[in-house]
Parts: sequence; structure tokens; C-alpha cells
Amino acid sequence: MNCNEIWVIAETRKGQLTRSTCQLLGAARKLADQKDLGAAAILIGGEQVHADELAQKSPLVLWLKGPRLEPYEAMRHLHAIWQLIEFRGRPAAILAGASAAGLEFMPRLAMRCGSGYASSCIDIWWEKTELTARRPLYGGRAYEELALLTKPALVTVRAGAFSIPENLSVSGKAETISIDLPENVGLTLVERKSTTSGKKDLSEAVCVVAGGRGMGSPENFKLLEELADVLDAAVGVSRAVVDAGWMHHDQQVGKSGKTISPELYIACGISGAIHHVLGMNTSKVVVAINKDPNALIFENADYGVVGDILEVIPILTNALKSCKK
Repeated sequence: MNCNEIWVIAETRKGQLTRSTCQLLGAARKLADQKDLGAAAILIGGEQVHADELAQKSPLVLWLKGPRLEPYEAMRHLHAIWQLIEFRGRPAAILAGASAAGLEFMPRLAMRCGSGYASSCIDIWWEKTELTARRPLYGGRAYEELALLTKPALVTVRAGAFSIPENLSVSGKAETISIDLPENVGLTLVERKSTTSGKKDLSEAVCVVAGGRGMGSPENFKLLEELADVLDAAVGVSRAVVDAGWMHHDQQVGKSGKTISPELYIACGISGAIHHVLGMNTSKVVVAINKDPNALIFENADYGVVGDILEVIPILTNALKSCKK
């Protein structure tokens, strides 16, 4: 049994709906309107306030409630979504953010459904009756387009791939669906520790200021933090900085760190190695600052500044402060 809907798996972080969830809700409604389909947000667990907020952004919210659905655990969420599919039918597509949870959960769901899956996509559209996705390969040097022929088509989308539409607000409704999980499903959370308390989340940031070994020392990252404060940006780092013990891994951008797509990415003292570029190459605008005019990062930058980081950053920070006065 099929249902003529597109589902968006909603995510919350620090008690708030993620920016990528709002972006996907807008994209899903656009795709649904083109094929006369319905659009629904799927909330797994969560609170009443989250269901209410989603109902202001999606015409339908399917709120899955039941014991052991929180905190997030991939196998439990898989069972929950499968029960929803058995109850409601197979949707045309299921969209999720390319977050750690999305990239863990969606391949499992694809296996359970026997459906095609495209990960870390930067665009999705209809090609006749098939949902088609585009994603970067080899650090953005090539792009792959995939037509997903089976239902549901499963796609994870990079944060920042879509903008949040101005007309996202709707008067939707929330439907509560009880989920009964089998005993001993999934892993049990023993303890959770976070090293990001008080810091802006890289995955959610509209603007990211990142530093590499060219910053010279961990003390010099105070200059980046001052610039980030002015821009309301998150601070990211390259792998070399993490390997040197200057910063935590949770701030690392790159293939072995976080993949992000902010509106603005400022790379300071970063050489531009391929494993770093893989994590930020879909940023809307990239500004590179490096004293080496031959640094690879300039090949991936929209704007480049050749100069001493320790001189350029304070000038840029002060200029931005002046603009805000």
C-alpha cells in the first residue's frame, strides 16, 4: 500500500528544531505541490512544543509517541518508522538531514524498505515521475545525479542546500500515533558527555569562521572567536589543528570531521587539503585568507585575501564592527 505523501524526518537540537529541518519542510512542500502530493513532518518522540512548532511549518505533523523513543537510537527509530509505514502506507519519498543521525538511520531504513537511497545531496527534483538527487563527488570536482525508482525514495540532504522559504508558515494539524517497540531493541544510553556546551553548533550555523595551522598557535584562535562574535558565526578548525591538540574534534570540518554548508565560510590559515574541502565545498560563499598565494584553498574560494592572518583578521573584525554601529 502506498500513500501519496512526502515525509520529512524532523530533528531537534538543544530543544529547538534544526535549521535543516525547516529547509527540508520547504523543499518537501515544493516537491509535493508539483505532483499533487501531501507533505508531512515526522516527529519521533519530542515534546508538545515541538509538535506545535512543526504544525506552523507543515500542513501535517505525524507525531510518533511511545516509551523508549528518546533519546535517539537508530534501531528504535527504524522500528517506529516501519510501524508508521505499515499503518499509513509507503510514502513517495522520505527526506532527512545529512546529520550524524540521518546518515546513520536512513541507510538502515533503505535496507528495511528495499528502496534506493542517496546521501549528502545538495539538490532534489522530479525527473518525470522519479525523484532525482544530485550530490558532490571527489571534493566537488564531479557531481552525481541519481534517479530513485522505488518507493519510498530515501534522501539525506546537506544543511544549507535549500533556503527556508518566506511562505513556510501554515496552519497545520498534528496527529499523534502510538508506537509500541519490542523489548531490548537497540542500544541503551549509559552516559552522554558534550564538549560543545555554550558554543554555536557548526552544523546549524549560517556563518562559519575556520582556522588552520596557519593561525600559528592555539592562543591566536581568540582572534577567530572575536570575528565569529561579530558575525554571529561558529568557529571551525582543520584536522591539522585537532591533531596538534589545539582544539576539540567536535569543531573539525572535513571528511573525518563535520560536513557543513553555511551561507558564508571564512577559511583562515587553511591550506585547502582535499579532506578539508570535502567538508565545506558546498558552502554558498567561501572567503580564504592565507599568506601563501599558491595555497590550494584559493581554488575553492569565491574571494581570496593574500596576507598575514594575524594582521588581516583584526582589520576585518574592526571593519565589521564599524559597519554595525
